[in-house]
Amino acid sequence: MDDRLAEALRATAGDNVSGWLAKLVRTELLRRAVAAEIACDQQHPDYLDWRAERWEETDGAGA
Repeated sequence: MDDRLAEALRATAGDNVSGWLAKLVRTELLRRAVAAEIACDQQHPDYLDWRAERWEETDGAGA
């Protein structure tokens, strides 16, 4: 990490930089876990069938 950025973090967060960074890391890990779960769900056959049905409904409505 850039020294100036580290100093800015300390000035902004006070002495609790490690706690702030830990919360940031947990938030990012949670975001990645949710994104991975969504990507996995989107490959599930039930979801693919549902999406195909909705696509046909919306595609047919516009014709």
